Amino acid sequence: MKKITAEYRYTPEQLHNIRVLAKECGLRELTAKILFSRGVDTPEKAKRFLRPSKDNFLSPFLMRGMRELVDAVDGVKAKGGLVAVFGDYDADGIGAASILQCALERYGVRTAVHIPERSEGYGLSVAALREMIDARSPDLIVTVDCGVSNREEVEYVKSRGVRVIVTDHHELPEQLPDCTVVNPKLKDDYPYDNLCGAGVAFKAACALLGEDAYDLLDLAAVSTVADSVPLTGENRDIVAEGLKRINSRPRAALQYLLAGKEEITAQSLAFTVAPRVNAAGRMGDANCALRLFTSKDSAEIYSLACKLNEYNLERQQVCDDVYRSAKEQIAASGGAFGNIIMLCGENWSTGLVGIVAAKLAEAFTRPAVL
Repeated sequence: MKKITAEYRYTPEQLHNIRVLAKECGLRELTAKILFSRGVDTPEKAKRFLRPSKDNFLSPFLMRGMRELVDAVDGVKAKGGLVAVFGDYDADGIGAASILQCALERYGVRTAVHIPERSEGYGLSVAALREMIDARSPDLIVTVDCGVSNREEVEYVKSRGVRVIVTDHHELPEQLPDCTVVNPKLKDDYPYDNLCGAGVAFKAACALLGEDAYDLLDLAAVSTVADSVPLTGENRDIVAEGLKRINSRPRAALQYLLAGKEEITAQSLAFTVAPRVNAAGRMGDANCALRLFTSKDSAEIYSLACKLNEYNLERQQVCDDVYRSAKEQIAASGGAFGNIIMLCGENWSTGLVGIVAAKLAEAFTRPAVL
């Protein structure tokens, strides 16, 4: 018979600190032990964790590059120019682009947004940038949720005489693009580095609009949950405040996607909203989700929400087909008895093989590559 072994063993000093934590925060000792084991080891940290609030929001100007971003936008606004936003096709990138587009428009700046489809690949591409510059002649391109690894593409933009600012949250490469970069992982005075792309876009919105940007917290909350970043620190504040807004004054887009749900929680966002937003990108129509969050036409919003629901059902069906096809290949080869599963199918969608690979890895308890 297997024995249950405690993961944590506490020293007498730690047990004393746990009891102090429980007493000062009005917690059961077991709860205090769990918090303590997860690094929430002082009453101050526990109160911050247990009572997330917009009052804890950090100044966006602590983030390196944020002042330069606002100055650049001001320069474009003063001459009546155009800011182009370049995003990504997943729920984080779409949320980030939606937030920044809304913030820029309220700030009085003309905007254009490009969301690449999954078939174009992740991040900036010279082909997409060329098309954007030729068609729109932007004065400034701002990336959201991408760009920190696109040094060559940034050089192309600069060679066309267009300024570019990268806002991203991904890990930093050895060489940053030669432009203003806004990323919480840079060494600066910003003490929290786990924001998602939409979280960084929300901080940019706050830098432009102040507290008027807080009505974009619902979109930031959706993206934060969808991107699976830790729900600690400022992420926790963003999601808590975003959920308050969704439960009290939901925007039509989320109301339609969450139809039938009563109290909306982080789980509702993770398992109801995020899959539908991601489905648009997986099925080759990421811009449908962008329009859903930025449209002001109620009839269009309803129609787009219905379309996202349809995409999600279609995505589930196609995933089932790919999974069935993969399992048939495994069975035909005698079973998954090797160290790794490696399969291919000419008709398998690149937007869905990751989901199916994860299902196979779970089913057969070994790595899977599709």
